[in-house]
Amino acid sequence: MDNDIVGRDEDIVKLAYSMAIGPYRYREMFDLLGTRLDAALDRAKNGSEAEDGTSLDETALKSAFEPLEPHFENAQSLMDMQGRPSDSAKYSMKMIDADNHPSALIGADGRIVYTNSAAEAMFGLAKDQRPDESLFERGHFKTLLSQLESLDQFELNKMISIFGMESADGDEMIKVAVTKVHDSDGHAIGHISAINISWFPDVGKQFQKLLNLTPVELEITKAVVTGQSLSDLAAKRGRSVGTVRHQTKTLLAKLNLRSQTELACLYSGFSKFNVKGQGTEKIGVSTADGRESGHILLRQDGRVLDYEMVGATSATPLLFFPALLGGMTVTEEMRRALNRHGLRLIMVWRPGLANSGWDGPTGSDSFARYADDVKALLDELGIKSCPVIGHITGAMFAYGVAKYLPGRITGIVNINGIVPMQPGPHLAKVDRAERLRLYLMRHFPKIGRFVVHGALAKVDSGYDHEYLHAFLGDNDHDQSTIKREDIRTQFRQAFLKTTRQGYDSFTNELKLASSDWQYLIDDCLCPVRNLVGQHNLHYTPDVMHSFAADRDNYSVDVVADTAHLLLYQKPDVVFEAAKSFLHGA
Repeated sequence: MDNDIVGRDEDIVKLAYSMAIGPYRYREMFDLLGTRLDAALDRAKNGSEAEDGTSLDETALKSAFEPLEPHFENAQSLMDMQGRPSDSAKYSMKMIDADNHPSALIGADGRIVYTNSAAEAMFGLAKDQRPDESLFERGHFKTLLSQLESLDQFELNKMISIFGMESADGDEMIKVAVTKVHDSDGHAIGHISAINISWFPDVGKQFQKLLNLTPVELEITKAVVTGQSLSDLAAKRGRSVGTVRHQTKTLLAKLNLRSQTELACLYSGFSKFNVKGQGTEKIGVSTADGRESGHILLRQDGRVLDYEMVGATSATPLLFFPALLGGMTVTEEMRRALNRHGLRLIMVWRPGLANSGWDGPTGSDSFARYADDVKALLDELGIKSCPVIGHITGAMFAYGVAKYLPGRITGIVNINGIVPMQPGPHLAKVDRAERLRLYLMRHFPKIGRFVVHGALAKVDSGYDHEYLHAFLGDNDHDQSTIKREDIRTQFRQAFLKTTRQGYDSFTNELKLASSDWQYLIDDCLCPVRNLVGQHNLHYTPDVMHSFAADRDNYSVDVVADTAHLLLYQKPDVVFEAAKSFLHGA
């Protein structure tokens, strides 16, 4: 094995163990594993990458990954011992969004990496652009750029300096702190945030004594630190503004400072201030969306099925099996589309997700057990038959209920649905990341479980935006969708609900996805429409067309100007397709 190409064992092992401490090195570890898989497949004698796609040399895979398994198992144990690292990354995009003060991440080149809405409104900050130099106090912008270029020399999570920035409307001068932090991959990056420095009388007296300030100079210092204007201070003291400005200049000269901002910086460093507003607030989600949530179906054998419903009670029912990513996110556009088409979504959680109980070991009979639960739910709701929508991994379960409930399911609409990882010409066209996840889960479940848990720990640590941006790839359609505040908020809530019973809810579903479930499709007699985003990076239109060849009841519709998040981009297309499977339509 050429270690220069696939990465040395010890390099990958070190990265795996580092994941037990923090999620920063996840992407590096995942990429090395992907490179190793590529090399193993290239060496395969008959190669799953061959045009006929008929075989895979498992010897090549074993030599590549078996030596790593004991280490990944140990690293998994260490990660489990750490517990769930929820919201520990206070400088992540998630926490910046939650900060009600202007806050942003800024790269070494001075360009904004991410900004919250408060910073956009206050300073006009925008992603991939530098802040407006004219808003800074004289010389401060150049100093900022110099500090960003040499971040490595500063201590992590410590304030580097404070700058003065004028608001975009020119109404006020704001103090902005710059701190060295780590991004989601562990690289140094700057964090800028508007600050409010607290004034403590005892600290003020010590500051006065140390610097030999007069009572008037201390009063000026307090005004500058707390944001009081010099005109207000002049009125309070019964002096002219000119007099107070002269006294302020004298104070700055005495301390060898160039500006009021530097005076605030000097005081804040003395008092060891803490920047406020770093991720202590939680984002809430309004439930006034017409959704009926919290439904539980309790089976006689003790199994629990959790489900939710959206849409008018008089509307035509439609089963919906959600994706792991996004869960039961329902946007305003989706609700309007449901109303237009007269449909009601019956959204059903699968075993281990939300409050649905585990139903035994993961295996081929999982689909039969789940279909039996769905049959009980349809009976409970008085639904004789209906179409079903399968979203991404939910497609497996759509095929499952169609196989085991042939008289109840009138048709399947899959949205960017996954396909079995069985040998075939389509397999070589599945993207590298998806293939790696499923190959590892199938052949090396100890490594696969760790890879899945590592990704979820990264999301749980607050790096949900960063992970989604990487997962969705360089794709304007998905990237613009995930920027929407309603989507971001609901995805966060969905993640918490999906993983309520632990990360193994994801692991078990991906284990099923990597198993032999081709028989579900072969035994599915109802019509199947596969909607695939034109720009989907994972199961591309090319993959789906290749897989659909020679399947009479199986069609592929490529939806223009959509990608992985097709459901949220064009819900009308989805519900129109489902409506075509209603009896009499």
